[in-house]
Formats: sequence, C-alpha cells, structure tokens
Amino acid sequence: MRQVLSWRFVAAIAAVCGLALIVYVVQSQPDGPSTFADAAVGRRRMDVVSLVASMEQTGFEMTPDGTVSGTLILNVMVAGQPVRVQAFPGTRGVVECQNFTDQFQCVVLGQSLGDTLVWFALVPLSGEFRFRLPAIDELEGGFARLVNGWELPYAQSIDRSGCDDDAASFAEFLNEHDRDFESVYDLTEDAIVAVAC
Repeated sequence: MRQVLSWRFVAAIAAVCGLALIVYVVQSQPDGPSTFADAAVGRRRMDVVSLVASMEQTGFEMTPDGTVSGTLILNVMVAGQPVRVQAFPGTRGVVECQNFTDQFQCVVLGQSLGDTLVWFALVPLSGEFRFRLPAIDELEGGFARLVNGWELPYAQSIDRSGCDDDAASFAEFLNEHDRDFESVYDLTEDAIVAVAC
C-alpha cells in the first residue's frame, strides 16, 4: 500500500509555508517616513537602479502610509532595452519624480524579489544620466550608506569639486560637511560619482 504523506510531500508543503511567511514578514515591515530625504528608515541596499523610459498608470497614487494604490507599470532600461516592471498595489515606495508623461524623466531605485519590486523609489533626473540623492553618511564595503539608510555603490574616486572642498580625504570631507550636501549618482557609471553643496 502506498504511503499518503511521503517525506517529499511534507517537505514541499513546509517550503511553501516558509516562503509565504517570508513574504508576509517582508511586506509587513514598517518603513517609516515616505520621502527620500527624511530621517533614516533602516538599511535598504538597492539592487535595481535604472532609467525609466516610460510609465503607464491606472488610478495610481501613493497612499498616506507610503504604499501603491492602483496600477503603475514602469518600462525600465535594462542593457539598452525597455523591460516592463509593475509596482503592485500594496508595494511600499517613495515617489519624488512627478513627470509621468514625458519619456526618460525619472529613475527607479528599488529592492526586488525576482522580477517583482518589493520596495521602490522614483526620483527625477537632474542632469544627463545623473540624479541627486541625500548626503552620504558612511562608506563601507563598496557601498555608500546615505543618511536615509539607502545603500548604493560608489565610484573609486568621488568628485568633491562641487563643494569647494580642501579636505585631504573623503572621511575628512564627511566630518567637515556633516549632512550639508547631496550625492550625485551617474547611471553610466552605476555609482555615486560626486557630491554637490
């Protein structure tokens, strides 16, 4: 007689329950303030930083608690080709870019789980393939941690000429300027390349 509950069946059920628990915990984490320049909201290492070619929206808005309501589909540039990414209702995020009609006006930063965004930010371009972010708090392991907790890669040399700075090192610059500057991210370099005061 064949066994009804084999060890493989029990392991599969346990795996599905474990994944469901992980998704529930990730989605229920409080994220604090919903603007990218606000106080620290915990560490968020960005694994998606991409130019937005265009956006499609149907009833899209950000709720007061910082989650998506309605439909938002982003056509992001990956290896020179647009790829459709959807921010599903309930996805947490920050929207600073307000130009949803013109092409190539916004950048998406986010954390993903496969091809789904679990957290995102839309920020406006401030120059050719560059955009501004909050000040750097610390450099560690190839990533710059910003004052709001976001972590992004930084270039081997960060240009400080935009701040008329005489500091001998970037650590000295951080001590002298505290949070009184902005970080400049370059999409062609895929890194923070400069600071601006």
